[in-house]
This record gives sequence, structure tokens and C-alpha cells, in this order.
Amino acid sequence: MSNTSLPRSCGDPTPAAPTERTVPLTVVKHPAPRSSKNGSRRAIVLLLVNLLIAAHIVQWLIQGMTLSPVEPSESMYTLEFGRINAGFVLFASALVSTFVFGRFFCGWGCHVIAIQDACTWLLGKVGIRPKQFRSRLLLWAPLLLGMYMFVWATFKREVLFPVLHAMKVTPPLWLDKPNPFPGFSTHFMVEDYWATFPPWYIAIPFMLVCGFVAVYFLGSKGFCTYGCPYGGLFAPVDKLSIGRIVVSDACEGCGHCTAACTSNVRVHQEVRDFGQVVDPGCMKCLDCVSVCPNGALSFQFSTPAVFAKPRTPQAVNHTIVRPKYDLSWPQELVFFGIGVAVFVAVRGMLDSVPLLLAGGFAGIGVYLAFQLWRLVAWPHARMQNIQLKYAGRVKTAGAVFAVCALAFFSMVGWSGYVRYHRYLGDLGDAGIEVPFATVFAPGYTPDPAVKSRAIEAIGHFEKGGGRARGGVGWPHQPKTLVRIAWLYAVAGDWPGAESNMREAIERGEPTPDMVFGLARMLMLQNKPPEEGKRVYENVLAKHPDLHDVRLALAFLELQVGSGDKAIPLAEYVLGPKAKDVSPSQFVRAAATLTDCGKATDAIRALEGAIKSNPTEPEYHFGLGQLLLVSGDIERGIPALRESLRLDPTNPIRMRRLAEALRDTGQAAESDALVRQAEEREKQLGIPPPAAR
Repeated sequence: MSNTSLPRSCGDPTPAAPTERTVPLTVVKHPAPRSSKNGSRRAIVLLLVNLLIAAHIVQWLIQGMTLSPVEPSESMYTLEFGRINAGFVLFASALVSTFVFGRFFCGWGCHVIAIQDACTWLLGKVGIRPKQFRSRLLLWAPLLLGMYMFVWATFKREVLFPVLHAMKVTPPLWLDKPNPFPGFSTHFMVEDYWATFPPWYIAIPFMLVCGFVAVYFLGSKGFCTYGCPYGGLFAPVDKLSIGRIVVSDACEGCGHCTAACTSNVRVHQEVRDFGQVVDPGCMKCLDCVSVCPNGALSFQFSTPAVFAKPRTPQAVNHTIVRPKYDLSWPQELVFFGIGVAVFVAVRGMLDSVPLLLAGGFAGIGVYLAFQLWRLVAWPHARMQNIQLKYAGRVKTAGAVFAVCALAFFSMVGWSGYVRYHRYLGDLGDAGIEVPFATVFAPGYTPDPAVKSRAIEAIGHFEKGGGRARGGVGWPHQPKTLVRIAWLYAVAGDWPGAESNMREAIERGEPTPDMVFGLARMLMLQNKPPEEGKRVYENVLAKHPDLHDVRLALAFLELQVGSGDKAIPLAEYVLGPKAKDVSPSQFVRAAATLTDCGKATDAIRALEGAIKSNPTEPEYHFGLGQLLLVSGDIERGIPALRESLRLDPTNPIRMRRLAEALRDTGQAAESDALVRQAEEREKQLGIPPPAAR
């Protein structure tokens, strides 16, 4: 058989020329590579990590409250919103420890590594040892993802927008305006453990994609190499770490270490050329140390990799021979662009696909596109242990692969089309700057240009919506329906606004503002007040702890003279069944009960609240107000004083106490409090009462 009939290697599109030369080889006999003792140890540790995660979830399900997720992605909420949580502590600790010990956390503490190692082991049991897909540019993907997750939000808030503001440059609409940093606060305990995680029907594909699929297509630890943003930050830190795999003079270059490495590190070559492993992909699994037949490798504190001195002429002259990359530079650019397109298209697909899963899809998309190209352009094509094409003929496996790959890219294209239209809807919505008060004022008539932009944005949203709305995408989330309702309101289409707001309320967890907005829409359509009341009642039947809605309904009942219906509404907020009642809601409920002629009960409720929480100024202020209304000045003024003592910079409390003091003839102290209130309002930028 001639050379041209042999399958070509993955990285060499041209067959090697035949040669008649023979090369004498020095054969050094070594025993067969032994199994790593650390493999089983690491498997036990990683199994325990996953069991701890499962125990954490079970504890939350039983008790309803638990420690916040111990997941590095939670650090995003710390950096953007100041919420210090368990995930931030873990990630910060892992980064600091990497400076000292190297990437031990990746090798011994990551639950995703456990999944990938298990997949590699299972594939090995059936005779499959996936070859690593080698790409230069794709190696940068984890670092780019890590910078986006953990650096971009802070950079945009603290650097980019201040610079644009100083240059008097208006940021483009697609560059979302950052939220002001609120300062740090602790959020170590949570009630909804799963609030920041995708649903189960996304979590399971994540484990499959970042486990079996990534390992089979991209090689052992393929997701770590090409898709993990945490590893993208750990890798450069590892270059500065003093914890290294080093070699002694006992090394004979047998290559057992490289054969045992599941992180695709050429250990024998690195220790030969630098005296240590300098590849930041080394996850300190210590398999190489365990299998070395001469005990030449060890983990020690040594010179960081960036300062490691070359020990061989090849290393000095930068002529070290390494395995060829699978792509030429032009191909790298094309296929990396395909990876970026896949990532952008699938992230947020079904309003669920998270960044990590999108990164896994992107790496797999690059590999599938590469194999499709080989299937078309090369006479031979092979995917791991499966021959796809041979001698110009596509085999059955190749045809099946092509169909599956095209189905994958069809899914990507569909998601990209949907997300593109939703993105245009977002831009259209962001470009409308009509004030809320203007739109919801009686007699509002939209400006023709604004109306046109609103209708155009609605059209894009609907194209990206589900089939029930005439779109080709997936159903809108309630928060998107609220935005569409707003766009209909801007366009002056109140029935359309009402319909979308009703759907948002029915399908999600409504906020009081959503309910009040729907009631306002009904009023602007001149619908009878009973319809607004029915909206409140229906919402409260499903969401009884929307206390602002309950109090608004009580107010409506009072307005129509139905105090007997308002009383139980207020009493519910004051009673033991109500959950998560804020002090201001409690005080408003007491005031409503007073308006219903039950001042004594209201005062008693506030006194009980003060007994339970004596340092809450709102309770003292509310009690003082009710006592003054009831004519009990002797007790009312001290209650107002106590509220101001607990909250000494509050201008509202200052002015109310000043009024009470003036009514009792204490003009001097009253005037002093008014001056303090005016000074404080000036500091806060609050207009004086006459200008409000």
C-alpha cells in the first residue's frame, strides 16, 4: 500500500514523502508505566467534594435556609453589587492559594474536574483515549471568559464610563450603563439556594457537554483547557506560583510522567528543558510524581515558572519541538471566529443557557466545524476512534456525523436569530427616554417618532418570542413581558399593554409595581374601579405576602366607605401569618387600622413590635404619629424623640417632631429642628416642602 492511501494525521494535510533512510535508535528498556496511586486518592477527594455539594442542597431543601452557594461564579455578585458570599470567599482563597501551591484547587477541589476525570476513565474502559484537539487561539478563550466574568463589570463602572464622561462622550446604547457600586454587604445565608443556578433541564446538559462531549471531542480535561473561565485566571497565577513539579538528576527521560498526565502536559520534555513543569495547564494532580519509576519527580517550592531558566540548547534558542497544532494560522482565525459566534448565539438560549455552558458549546462548535471542513476537503478524515472518510469516500459514520453536526449548527443558527431580534428589541427599548409619569398621565398622546420606535422594538421582541405570539423563538420571561407592556404603553396601545402585563403577572412572581401598573392601565382605559380591585384580589389569592398590594386594596376599600373590608386586610399584615413584613409596611397597616376606627388595636400592635425590636426607628415614629392623632401628646412626643435618636439624620422625623413641639408651645426647639432638617435636605439634594 502506498503512502497516499494512508489516513493523514490531524495536523498534517499533506502525506509525508517516502524515504529510504534508516535512523539508528538507542533503545532504553523501562518497565511498563504503572498506575498512579494519586489517581484513586484524587477520585476519593473529588467524590467527597460532590457529596458535600449534595449534602448542602439536601440541607437547604430540609431547612429552607442555608449557606450561599460555594461556587466561584457567585463572585460576580460581589464585584458588581458588593454582596460578599461564600462563593467569593472560596474563589479568593483559591486564587491566593494558587500563588503558593499552584493549581491544586483545579486538580483536587473542582466538581467539574471530577466529571471530566470520570468521563476519561469510562472512555478508557472501552478502549477510547481521546486525542487532544490542539488550537492556539482557543487556549485564550478561558482567560477572555474569566476577564469578562470577573473584571469587565468593575472596569466598566470604575474606568470606562468615568473616562467617557470626562471626555463628554455619550456611551452607545449597547454598552449598558453600570449600576453605582452600593458598597459591600454580607450575604452568607440565603433562602433560595438555586436562585442563581440554571434549572435542572440545563444543569444535566451542562454535565454532559462539559463532561463526555468535551472530553471526547477536545481531549482529557477539554473543558478546562478551552472553556473554563476560572482556569483562565488560575493559569496565569500558576506561572507566578512557587509550588512546582521539579526533577532530580535521577530522571532518564522514560516518558512515563507524560503518559500518566491527564492535563495534556508534556512533563518529560518540560523537566528536561527547564528542570520543572512550567506549563500553566498543570493542575498538580501529582500523577506524574506517583508513576516516575526512579522517583525523580517531586512537588517542591521552587522558582516560579516565569523565572525558570532554560537548561537545554533547544530551550535557550526557543526551538523546542512540540506536537503540531491542528490548525494553521488562517484556520485558527476562521474557527475561533466560529467559536465566538456559537458562544454569542447560544448564551441565554431558552433564557437559561449560562456562560459556562455556552463556553462548552463554543469549544465543541469549533471542533465540529473543523471536522466538517475535513470531511469536505480531505481525502481521509478521522474523529478519535471513528473513521469518517477514507480514500475520498464518506463512510456511514461520517454521514451520521455530518447530519448531527449540521443539526447542532442549525440549533445555533436558530438561537442566534432569536437572540439577534431580542437584542434589537433591547436596543429599541433602551433608546426610548419618555418619562414614566408622562406615559401614564391622563390624555397621553405619543410622539409619532417615539411611537414608531416602540412599535419597531415590539416587532423585534415578538419575532424572538414563542409561536403563540407569532414568533420563532421561545416564550418570553415575565420581566420581558413587562418591558413589552411598557413599549405598548409608550405607543399609546393600552389594551396591548394590559394584555402583556396580565400575562407577566400570571406567569411569574409579580412585584407591587407590576400590579399597580396594571391597575393604572385599567384606569386610563376608563374601566370601572371594580376591575382594579379584582386585580388586587386575584394577585393576593396567589401571592398573599405582597403586603404593598394588600395595603393598597385596603386603601381602595376605605375610599369607597368599606372600612369593614379594609380591617381584615390591615390586620393580616399586623398578624403572625404575614411573612417578611417591613417596618414601613407594618406602620402603614397600623395607620390603616386607625383610619378604620381601631386606633387602640393599632397602637397595641406597634407597642408589641417595639418590644420585639426596640432599635427600629420606624416603629417608634409610627407609634408617635398614631398617639398624636389619638390626642395622646404626652406619649406621642417621646416616641417621636426616640425615633429621631435612633435615626438622627432623618429630616422627615425632624420636621414631624418640630410640628408636634410647635403645637405644644416649644417654638425654640421646633425652629432648631426645622433648621437641622433644612440643612440635611440640602445635603441630600431634597427640595424644601414648599417646592415639592
